[in-house]
Amino acid sequence: MPEVVITCDWTMMSNHHGKEFLGFGTTTPAYILPERAYQKMFFPTMTVDEHGYPQQAPYGMRKIEASLMDAGIDARIVHPSYLDRYMPEGGAKVLMFSGHDYFGLNPPSSTFAGLMKKETLNCVNFKRMLTQPHVLEARRRGMKLIAGGPCAWQISPATRAKIPWIGEFVDSIGGIDTVIEGEADIYVREVVQKALRDEFLPPHVMLGAKEAPKVDQIATIRYPSVNGLVEIGRGCCRGCSFCSVTTRPTRWYPLEKIEAELKVNATVGVKKGLLHSDDVYFYGSPNVMPREEKLIPLLQLAKRYYPQVGWSHVAIASLMTRPKLLSRCAEVLLDDQQSWWGFEVGIETGSPRIITAAMPGKVAPFKASQWPELVVQAAGLMNDNHVFPACTFIVGLPQETEEDVRKTIDLIDDLWDFRAILVPMFFVPLGHLKTKDWFRKDRMSPIQGELLKRALAHGLRQSRRMLDDFFDWEMSHPEAYRFAFRGFINFLDVIAKINGLGSRPTHTPLRLRDPNLTPERLPVPTIPMRE
Repeated sequence: MPEVVITCDWTMMSNHHGKEFLGFGTTTPAYILPERAYQKMFFPTMTVDEHGYPQQAPYGMRKIEASLMDAGIDARIVHPSYLDRYMPEGGAKVLMFSGHDYFGLNPPSSTFAGLMKKETLNCVNFKRMLTQPHVLEARRRGMKLIAGGPCAWQISPATRAKIPWIGEFVDSIGGIDTVIEGEADIYVREVVQKALRDEFLPPHVMLGAKEAPKVDQIATIRYPSVNGLVEIGRGCCRGCSFCSVTTRPTRWYPLEKIEAELKVNATVGVKKGLLHSDDVYFYGSPNVMPREEKLIPLLQLAKRYYPQVGWSHVAIASLMTRPKLLSRCAEVLLDDQQSWWGFEVGIETGSPRIITAAMPGKVAPFKASQWPELVVQAAGLMNDNHVFPACTFIVGLPQETEEDVRKTIDLIDDLWDFRAILVPMFFVPLGHLKTKDWFRKDRMSPIQGELLKRALAHGLRQSRRMLDDFFDWEMSHPEAYRFAFRGFINFLDVIAKINGLGSRPTHTPLRLRDPNLTPERLPVPTIPMRE
């Protein structure tokens, strides 16, 4: 029996039908539909072995598990439904837990929760996981609790002071011994060893750029990750003020390290994998200019192990620096087993002024004034190459004016025929803006409300168009899921109409107004390459 058990809630311990984007469904409010219906649609139960070890687990947790095992620590990831086997009398001395959004404060959970005034599925399941009777009893007997992951800030002393009910929940489970923010690949070994020796644990640890591990210090996962996700690098050089990732140095993994993890997933039959970094398009580059000689071998390597390959994130400006490279990527990825691929794109705003004020690096090497046209051109480029992305917008940035919001609505109108999901998100104070306050529904102006309506209308329209592509050969019973999700989309459409949330474009999309719009029209600034 492992002394250190690592877990998360049920919404994360799922492969979401092999469709990473369906994980967004767990950020919606609970109780509108029966929870069993949500589970069937968005977070089906993960297969486990006789020990309760999941067949796949979230990638970040796999990294921590591997780091501890490399240090000789007896640690394993356990499905949350099987924690009773390890506590209170099963030998576990430390319970570590991770999450993407413990209390529904991150985007897009905070947007849905703020609008509906209901707890989100991930929040409900997280609290349920930590309040299981055997967990509470083990805690009462002295088991240590260590929290981490990308939403660890939600349990930090500062957040607890701002949001009293979080502090009350933490107190109700007997407190949390240590909260670790940042890249804990190295530090986690030290803090777990202290916990096992019953030594003093620091209540809150902030790991910054100086503590970020080098590539050769980052462990290789030993067991499969959810949906075959494999990290190809960390950090981002664009410096957006609202993002915490930009505070970390950029590091790229060599192909040998990536291949080792591809093999781990492929050996258990994972057929679709996700390449993860904050901008896959400039893998191996020292700046914001993509390098074909680095990216194409990476994709060829991934296709040797996965019939289907997706990407986690790409920046608009990266695509437009070398638009023809995306066609080359499509030639590698698309075949008789893969007809499309997707990734997340941060559009954030339609206002060049906001680009300059909050995210000037996002548009590099172009000018902020070019941003709306860059987005529209990139949208056409993506769809022409069978890329159907999820695109985020931020509502309520501290610098935002009504004119900025109008320009974002205009941009959504220009994207009306763009096959993508537009995801508006309330501003959350992270990164360099962490001292600011959350944006909430009671602060929302009529024009911001119209932006949300327009994005919803776009999403319902495009979701119907993409259903046939989305549920493909990889899933069992794809027709049944198409039918179920078509019904769910229709249900949302009816609810939207009943509540007066319908919205339509007010002008002709830019691609129709300007037939000469092509990616080549925007000259790419020359940036000297450096090793």
